[in-house]
Amino acid sequence: MVIIANTVLFIALALFIGIHILEAISGDQRPTLRIPKFLLPALAIAMIVFSFIPIGLIAEQTAAISSEPFISVLGSSLFEFAIGQGFVAFVCFLVIVFVGRFTLKGPGKGRSLLLLPILGMILATSWSSHAASLSDQGYIFDVLHTTSALSWTGVLLIASFFSIGEDHWFRFFQWFTPFAITMVLLLFVSGIGMLMFITPEYTNSWLLPYGQWQLLKHLLFIPIVFYGFAHGFIMKKRLTDPMKYGNKRKPRFSLQMESIVLVIVFVVTAIMTEQEPPHEVAETLEFTEVSGLASQMIATDLLSGEMVLWTPNIPAILLAGSAITILLFFIYSIGTSRPFWFAPIYIALFIMTGYTTLMIGADVETIAEDTPEDLSTEPIEVEVLNDSEATVGDEWTLQVEVTQEDTPVEDADDVIFEVWHDEDEQSIMIDGEHTGNGIYEAAYQFREASTYYVQPHMTARGMHRMPVHEVDVIDE
Repeated sequence: MVIIANTVLFIALALFIGIHILEAISGDQRPTLRIPKFLLPALAIAMIVFSFIPIGLIAEQTAAISSEPFISVLGSSLFEFAIGQGFVAFVCFLVIVFVGRFTLKGPGKGRSLLLLPILGMILATSWSSHAASLSDQGYIFDVLHTTSALSWTGVLLIASFFSIGEDHWFRFFQWFTPFAITMVLLLFVSGIGMLMFITPEYTNSWLLPYGQWQLLKHLLFIPIVFYGFAHGFIMKKRLTDPMKYGNKRKPRFSLQMESIVLVIVFVVTAIMTEQEPPHEVAETLEFTEVSGLASQMIATDLLSGEMVLWTPNIPAILLAGSAITILLFFIYSIGTSRPFWFAPIYIALFIMTGYTTLMIGADVETIAEDTPEDLSTEPIEVEVLNDSEATVGDEWTLQVEVTQEDTPVEDADDVIFEVWHDEDEQSIMIDGEHTGNGIYEAAYQFREASTYYVQPHMTARGMHRMPVHEVDVIDE
């Protein structure tokens, strides 16, 4: 249910953004649009309903566990949880957009002002993302990623499915091509940034369902980029000479196909939101099963010190060559008068060959780490020093003591405290600081009665430990 809700939300928000971007563009710089009057209100209702569904499900589950009234739990979910706070802010910005539309009736430059509250809607949507729960940088990357993806897709969807006539396509491509290139660059940069936070072990993540879906998403992105190249350069060049441009409906149909591929990416992204993110793959596999395809083609497990590596072999090289050839045919089919349905065939073939190329060359190998002779190989010990009981509102100093052979470890590479509780699936990540004698600390305040879990992620001297400490927080 959540996957469907997220998919519909992404599509509705993309359409909503696309309408407002194109309305801010001069009429002679885009194809003539025929947008039904009911579409914007319908999109608004869809966005509210489908963004509320995950909150309602969380509140329902929490109420069933705690035996508290649903309305009471729902109120807490809306105003105390990140996902609820984001929803409230999202609705507020949506109302501002419609008030602005009423104020700025008719065409004009003022329409571009509506993009500001729409940006607020994106900021609110990203507030409860997994990347945002990890760090402020993760939130920024998620905002950039979401903004570029929705803006690019929204313009394509509206221009291709709601345009009439064949006028102004050349002028449309003149501004849309640099716009699309900018969005692609933002997607690429923000995507790399999010990978650093969510999937630092990229190839290892292929063993998990999350990594498999992420790989599919990235493979889909490649033909989308080539789609943009063909539209922005080859097709635009053909539009300059009407005598060569035999099929006048081709830009719209071809853009529709590109839009559909982007919508498929939205579906994959929605599925990923319900998968376990692979921060530490070997540890994630302790409570998550290996993906079915990965277990057949790579391995059934991943031990500490092992890593999934891709190494070229003859079958993989041949398949890679086939994938590149398919992309070349794909570009040719878009830039010429070939039937528009050739493109999805080439995309499907590329996905299959590209995926098989990566899976055939992937294998688990043991990574030998250089260990200085004077560095002990004995395991590090991580002990949480906090009590197991606390009171709502308490200002706590989260503490862990790190030792090795009863000697304080004062040179840890990375210390992060992860905190979550039973009523909130979103965890909070807090950087720890060394205060001396192997003690690492971070400040935290318990805001509601629940069972909290404190999990320090400790990396030191080539080892990683992440014990879980339970704290019962009660009201006085």
